Amino acid sequence: MRIERRDFMKMLGGGALMLGVLPGCKTAQVVGLGDLSDAAFTPNAFLTISPDGRIVLALNKAEMGQGVSTGSAVLIAEELEVAVEAIEAVHVARPEFESSLGEAALSEIAPVGMQITGGSSSTPENFVPLRKAAASAREMLIAAAAEQWKTDKSACRAEDGHVIHTDGRKLAYGALAEAASRQSVVDDPPLKPRSEFKKIGKPVVRVDARDKATGQAKFGTDVKIEGALRAVVIHPPQLGGQVKTLDADAAKRLPGVVEVFAFERGVAVLAEKYWQASAAARVVKVTWTEGVVAGLDSAKLEAAARKQSKEKGASRVKNRGDVDGALSEDGVVTLDVTYEAPYLAHAPMEPMNCTVHVQGDRVKVWCPTQSPTIVAEGISRLLGLKRADVSVDTTMLGGGFGRRGVPDFAVEAAMIARRVDRPVQLVWSREDDMRGGYYRPAVVARMRGAVAGGRARAVHYHGVSQSIFMDQSPFLGALFPDWMPSLAKRMMLKANVGFVQAGAFPDFLATEGVADSPYDVEDFRVEYTPVRTGIPVSFWRSVGHSFNAFINETFMDELAHAAKQDPFEFRRAHLTNAPRHLRVLEEAAKLGKWGAPIEDGWGRGIAVHKSFGTFVAHVVEAGVVDDRIRVRRVSSAVDCGLAVTPDLVAAQIESGIIYGLSAAIDQRLDLVDGVVQQGNFDTYPCLRMHESPEIEVKVIDSDERPFGVGEPGLPPVLGGLSNAIFAATGVRLRSMPMQQAWDRRKETT
Repeated sequence: MRIERRDFMKMLGGGALMLGVLPGCKTAQVVGLGDLSDAAFTPNAFLTISPDGRIVLALNKAEMGQGVSTGSAVLIAEELEVAVEAIEAVHVARPEFESSLGEAALSEIAPVGMQITGGSSSTPENFVPLRKAAASAREMLIAAAAEQWKTDKSACRAEDGHVIHTDGRKLAYGALAEAASRQSVVDDPPLKPRSEFKKIGKPVVRVDARDKATGQAKFGTDVKIEGALRAVVIHPPQLGGQVKTLDADAAKRLPGVVEVFAFERGVAVLAEKYWQASAAARVVKVTWTEGVVAGLDSAKLEAAARKQSKEKGASRVKNRGDVDGALSEDGVVTLDVTYEAPYLAHAPMEPMNCTVHVQGDRVKVWCPTQSPTIVAEGISRLLGLKRADVSVDTTMLGGGFGRRGVPDFAVEAAMIARRVDRPVQLVWSREDDMRGGYYRPAVVARMRGAVAGGRARAVHYHGVSQSIFMDQSPFLGALFPDWMPSLAKRMMLKANVGFVQAGAFPDFLATEGVADSPYDVEDFRVEYTPVRTGIPVSFWRSVGHSFNAFINETFMDELAHAAKQDPFEFRRAHLTNAPRHLRVLEEAAKLGKWGAPIEDGWGRGIAVHKSFGTFVAHVVEAGVVDDRIRVRRVSSAVDCGLAVTPDLVAAQIESGIIYGLSAAIDQRLDLVDGVVQQGNFDTYPCLRMHESPEIEVKVIDSDERPFGVGEPGLPPVLGGLSNAIFAATGVRLRSMPMQQAWDRRKETT
């Protein structure tokens, strides 16, 4: 039986209040936007036009480099008939909104529901609401001008930030702001048809480009609050360890050091400046108790998972036909292989940081977060407050990738701030970030398949991994309304987690990208077994797609070779009911010169995958040079529906490719006796500029509604690389990181 995400959430019994939030990371609109001044025009929660002509867009999404501020500005500019650069995009705070607008600052935004940025959902969620917001403002401005001119609205039009009469008279939006604010709100304004778009679908300069280039953009570490202390935390080497003994005498004598104390998460060192706190932390002497993962080795975990993958799965996510019967038929060629992917860190360029000021029963937070609602929930639970008592000002994010959807670093800052009478800015080091938990789960998947007559006859997937849903359950209280008692939230979440643990409900995040495989295979089964290890896991860029695309697309390649078929043609033959998959596959093959001669030592691999509503195919050219995996070119085709900002779409596909290749080739986290071995980019390397391939992206013109692109570029590059290495060398690499798999294979031979 096919279970869609939304239907799955509806089945969670007592978790009905989650509906419409988690499945698509839905964000309810905000209400109560105050005025820039008494004469400002604020037709809705998103948009304000001041008498001096300023147009302020209140972003309900976090800008973390993906271009959401620019894409949102384009949607507003299209319907409001202004230049994109005329839009001033600022983050919405929760529950207060503050900007640099002086005494006329916007204030008192109170979000209804959950604010979160993730799941590549920003563009599809905002495509209609933002256009309606701008179109409503446009119609009210036109009505105000018509009233002033004592003429019919049909004689007026909006153009270039003005309302223009057919006789040539015109009024700027700023001049009409006060009058427009007295007009009745237009709830269902007419939206432009696509044939009239002037800005949507066209190249655009990013609205945040100048601020970033000049250093004016405000990230979390740029927050400067008068009187704030800087905090560094000495974390236990094993996750969950506690302080046994503490000697901080030498540290307290150093310049600028204000206080050193043990708390739930380690040892806090507070000083007037960050480097003073950092220097003091190096001379603190601490001994620790064992943590929750003491004795745990990732190598032993992988071995146990491989063994478990040979058993029956805890739950059947999908079961079509008779897989066991097909695998045992006479005349079929069968495969039985195992794929592995390791724990991965998110490693955003800006490490975790947060500034918190606890003022009695009110808390003010400045945080680079993907979800101010989750931050507010976590801090309010810690301090025994209502969520509405925690105000979160979202700064720009120096990368997110899902890591900033977890509030642990913000809660840690609040734990420290409640102990002092001053604001506290907590900054993690890179090592804190990489060893502090919340990783992409490791996975082992057994794949069985059969081919006959040149086609795939059966496919069986059994994945063994940690459940993100179960590990993230402590933070899912943010999905519930503030008035619900904490005990009720915990009971409902515990019940839902129990269903997944028992196999009564599958974790859709663990099998996405394979359970919804587009390939036409008659007998098909997907099983999943969750495991619990004590290692905290969370959403990583493209979530379950990040490993399942590697598994599914590499296995399709193996089936093609078992069937003695060209991998591209084999996929085409199995995509007869998936026209959008087929289109990007064919476009990528053309772009990547599939079938053309290639030099010895180099090969082409192809892969296609849909995630978050967007279809992407890659042709990867790669080889092994001096025992080092090299990728020299990636040709990509993407169908994300209507591309609001095609150049930003291409940029995000490129970003996903580089991020994915870094993980595929070199990155992994190893635990020995519960201690993460990697700590910085010397042991967790990213693809360097001289190693980066030439990338060509074709954005396919589409009449379909738009979908997000922050994550979909990553999944298919993993399988594409694996398949390219096989084409180049004849060696099948079934585990990541592939460089380690190549070296291990060389050592054994």
